[in-house]
Amino acid sequence: MTVVRDAEELDFVWTSSVFGGFKVSTRIMPAHSARRGGDWCETFALSKHVVALSIGDVCGHGLAAFEAMLLTRQFVRDGAAWGLDPSQTLAQVNQALCREERGFYATAIFGLLDTRRNTFTFANAGHPPPLLAGAFGEYFLEFGNGDLLLGMSKAAIAQLHVVTIPAETLLVLYTDGIIERQRDVILGQRQLRNAATLAYRSSALSAAPVIERQMFLAGSSHDDAALLTARAPSPRMYSTL
Repeated sequence: MTVVRDAEELDFVWTSSVFGGFKVSTRIMPAHSARRGGDWCETFALSKHVVALSIGDVCGHGLAAFEAMLLTRQFVRDGAAWGLDPSQTLAQVNQALCREERGFYATAIFGLLDTRRNTFTFANAGHPPPLLAGAFGEYFLEFGNGDLLLGMSKAAIAQLHVVTIPAETLLVLYTDGIIERQRDVILGQRQLRNAATLAYRSSALSAAPVIERQMFLAGSSHDDAALLTARAPSPRMYSTL
């Protein structure tokens, strides 16, 4: 399983790997071809059957946002290493950012993909909702009012959600730079749904670069952007895992 860790790795990097039959791919695209940005996404194994999916967006651009991103991303890793669930992990991150008192704000989704139970357990702190694409079509995983951004209130606790990932379904996590590139969120969501459908149908290819190409994202965004995708295995593969 690939984990993006170092600053030098963050410029236009994409990774692809397989975990428990799930095909995982990531793509990070700093604004205007910059080498550094405030968005992150990464995956790392927590056990034989559980892989962590982490994505987030620190408010701002440039070096300050990049340094805040490194700090926030590490707080997420620490929470996961302590064995906290996604809601508890983001609560710890939120407390840490509030203690910093440097005005750091971030949106984030942290989740645990269980490849044995075929579930995704996640918490969302003010981040755009995950997208599922499959034989049923596409839909966003929205659960009423969104939770607060990280760093805004010490009392904020993001809700915990558990969803089943059907066989061959594509899960897409993304930052707002993906859907707000043309300053039209509704249009951006529609474009993402169409791109995710194409990526779902192109099962032999890594999904993140397919979505990137379909949405013409490379080098053209005014904002940092990141993508993280996980494609569930076929029913036959499920039965053998």
